Amino acid sequence: MANTDGVWSTDNRFYRPQLDQLRSLTRTVRGDESPAVVCGDFNVSRESTLYDEFRRGSGLRDAFGGSCPPTFHAEYLPPRRTAHCIDFIFVTEPAEVGSTTLLFTGKRAMPSGPGHVSDHLGLQAQLSFRS
Repeated sequence: MANTDGVWSTDNRFYRPQLDQLRSLTRTVRGDESPAVVCGDFNVSRESTLYDEFRRGSGLRDAFGGSCPPTFHAEYLPPRRTAHCIDFIFVTEPAEVGSTTLLFTGKRAMPSGPGHVSDHLGLQAQLSFRS
């Protein structure tokens, strides 16, 4: 669920629905012992308690180790809003994370002129699983 307020405090109107979604995903991840990669646009800031609770509850590890910059291009936000890292690649053990990089960081030639291919930056991680 998109948090169009850009606020992740516990009293925000999106907090509870996002918490419920993350808890559902946590149950899914915890219900299967297979190695897993869970990634995408979580619409939850890395600085939020939602992120912390999800990581602790799911046992997943952030492939970027907390070092990823904001993943939403600030120019697409309303005035006075701050871009946050809201996209993640999470992995289970025994995943080993090699290199990580960002995709779609700059503008590209488009028929209507230079523009971003997405409002989000893309995340890429080299992963391997030991047996």
